[in-house]
Amino acid sequence: MKVLLIDNLSGQLLALKQALTNSRAKFAHVTGLNAAVSALSQHQFNVVICAAMVDNSSGDAILEMVSKKFPTIVRILIDGNEQQPHSIAHYCFAQPLECRVIVSTITQLTNNNQAITKDIIVKTIANIKVLPSPPKVYMQLNAILKERNSDSHKIAEIIQQDPALTAKVLQFSNNTFATNGKPMMNISDAITKMGIDTLCCIVMTAELFAYNPKIKDFSILDEQLHCLATAKLAASMVKAELKQDAMIAGLLHDIGKVVLFEVNEKSTALFFTHRIKDNDNIALENKIFASDHCHVGGYLLHIWGFTYHIIEAVVLHHSPEKLRQKNFGVAQAVYLANVLINKQTPDVEFISHYKLTGVIDALTQRAEKLT
Repeated sequence: MKVLLIDNLSGQLLALKQALTNSRAKFAHVTGLNAAVSALSQHQFNVVICAAMVDNSSGDAILEMVSKKFPTIVRILIDGNEQQPHSIAHYCFAQPLECRVIVSTITQLTNNNQAITKDIIVKTIANIKVLPSPPKVYMQLNAILKERNSDSHKIAEIIQQDPALTAKVLQFSNNTFATNGKPMMNISDAITKMGIDTLCCIVMTAELFAYNPKIKDFSILDEQLHCLATAKLAASMVKAELKQDAMIAGLLHDIGKVVLFEVNEKSTALFFTHRIKDNDNIALENKIFASDHCHVGGYLLHIWGFTYHIIEAVVLHHSPEKLRQKNFGVAQAVYLANVLINKQTPDVEFISHYKLTGVIDALTQRAEKLT
């Protein structure tokens, strides 16, 4: 892992430079935008860490440039709001710098970054003519929900700015929730019926699948319903502070499918001919496409700027053996929720490792109610 520090004249990143030196990480430290551009053009970096302002450019603007010219690089912004929803950065760290946390974060994301930026995956994404767009409206809603004075009127106003999205959200809401013969006619009705959190999830699914690719034997609506059910079940398994991330990861966990199945029509037809229903079919995906929807989805989220906590859950949701290496959290919840929603049998060692034998029946029943 090779890191580039893009600093300003005030030396905002000097403490981080010292921490990287102590950790014996490979890195370069440059001051100013011109030096940064020169370094990026001459060397291959895995991570770029940028100060809040460099010369007359914001760190976010610089990372935007990095994302376009060097899409595989992990982007970290310093002195940003740690939860800013519109940033292109994968991580935002505020002052004062917690250098140990930043160095630890870089170290931990190394394996996942290498797994999703292999040439075959990068080329797969690059060759798709039309990709799903990042859920911008959902990100706006998340920002509103973090405000103390957020209300349903603000939520409705944001969604209704996009008539096509509004129609899709209402259509999906009416298909998903029983309304006693009375369809929901506006966003306010949907908020009243489902609550803001569920509505926000439906907004994300509507945005992600808005381009509605024509893939034979693949139902976008069924995929939306599956992702929403997985998100709800995963969120019910984690601590309160992790529920939002579990919802997001659950909604996104299969986003790679809509990309992978667009790679080659003949390959996709071959896949659906040989797939085994109610199986994960990951081995078959790798055999036919030389990749799978987990890693393709992970790289798509990398391009969009999602944090690696979410990316990890997407990449590993068919890998219980790797998930066992960490404490139970978002990624583990998404794996288990996906398995139960698909009516599959969870990995025995996974259940034993996390001591879930006593609750698996209750979780299975909860999954049945969501499908």
